[in-house]
Amino acid sequence: MFSKAWLAVAALAGLLLVSCSGEGGFKGKVRIGDPAPKSENLVVANVADWHKVSTMDRKVNLYQWKISDLIAQGRPFLVVFGTPQHCTMCVDQIVRVAVMEEKFGDRFAFVHVDGYKDNSVWVEWGILGEPWTYFVDGKGEVRSIFPGQTELGLLEDQVLKLLEESA
Repeated sequence: MFSKAWLAVAALAGLLLVSCSGEGGFKGKVRIGDPAPKSENLVVANVADWHKVSTMDRKVNLYQWKISDLIAQGRPFLVVFGTPQHCTMCVDQIVRVAVMEEKFGDRFAFVHVDGYKDNSVWVEWGILGEPWTYFVDGKGEVRSIFPGQTELGLLEDQVLKLLEESA
């Protein structure tokens, strides 16, 4: 027959499979088509103060916008959730988002929310893993969601699509 240890492993694997599928699981509670939460994420008045809102080890310009303000202004935006202090995939994703911010920041908003510095926003969005990247249109509706690292070309395609729709 099966040992107790094997049964325990099988039960845990079954729970993991169930939690990853269907409602809830490792997916956030905010889904494509949902209105984006009007979050009051942390921002900085001076980019030099980025360390007050992020564990990123280098300065990036992703902390100037409150999500609630962007929704009120009808401005399309991207928000990336990640904790760069312990997640190398998050660092890579945040750097990719920062590259997009340098290219499109005058027309499109880019936000990073750090789980160590601004966890209440993670809870509000239902973030259960990292990194997660959400695109929100000018009407405040979540249009696309990307778990993990996302190639620059795909990020750029999503930005251009939302810019075209808001023109």
